[in-house]
Amino acid sequence: MASTSSTAPSGAQFENTGGSASGGVWSELETRLGVRFLDPQFLRTALTHPSYANEHPEESPETNERLEFLGDAVLGLIVAETLYARYPDVEEGRLTEWRAQLVCGPTLSKVASGLDLGRELMLGRGEETTGGRKREGNLERAFEAVVGAVMLDQGLEAARAFSLGALATEMAALDDDSSTLNPKGALQQLVQGRFGRPHYVTTHEEGPEHARTFTIEVRLDGEAVGTGTGTSKQTAEKAAAREAIAAIRARLDAEQTANNDSTDSNNTDRAGA
Repeated sequence: MASTSSTAPSGAQFENTGGSASGGVWSELETRLGVRFLDPQFLRTALTHPSYANEHPEESPETNERLEFLGDAVLGLIVAETLYARYPDVEEGRLTEWRAQLVCGPTLSKVASGLDLGRELMLGRGEETTGGRKREGNLERAFEAVVGAVMLDQGLEAARAFSLGALATEMAALDDDSSTLNPKGALQQLVQGRFGRPHYVTTHEEGPEHARTFTIEVRLDGEAVGTGTGTSKQTAEKAAAREAIAAIRARLDAEQTANNDSTDSNNTDRAGA
């Protein structure tokens, strides 16, 4: 499953006793997740934001904070073990960088958005009215809490299948171009020793306080080489860095081609002298 899809991850189906264990209350979400919970309370807890618990003390609901704690640790283990096994020739420092990018807030919130977890969150009224269903932190924590819920409900292997299915697109990006995971770091490495240090400048902001959109330029020696837009400055900076990487690579390729042509021309002149 691509992480931006709202369908269940390929290969992330789990054994169940037939039908939704939650009697249909969470059936649609379970289908998107590719999980049929044996104990639906785990899923309910994973989706319970602290603001809901604060506004509904009569229910004494457990929030998703403890499940988030567990899911964060489980997800880190799963990703680390997968990277270790999949890339036996990659050094520890690079593996650490990739793991950090795979489990960082922007990545997990993107995956959570693809699963439409925001729609299912149980929020207090204040959090609801200020855009809580789309807030990156809420989505990241909800995804980690779901990982923890799957772990408690069905064990580590089920949590592994769910996590790797949800992160399939991001994992595949490592095989295609690892810079897509950490574009700012990749840009820094690309320009090091050739250009100045990248500087990120916010050129435009719009929208209400709870749903801002940012436009950011990345500049090298004062020249804008990439522009990105996003709902957070970090997302916009990454988009700008990706555009800059493409532009700088094209520039370096053109310079290399020109140098090769010049060398060939000089060799031809010498041969004819």
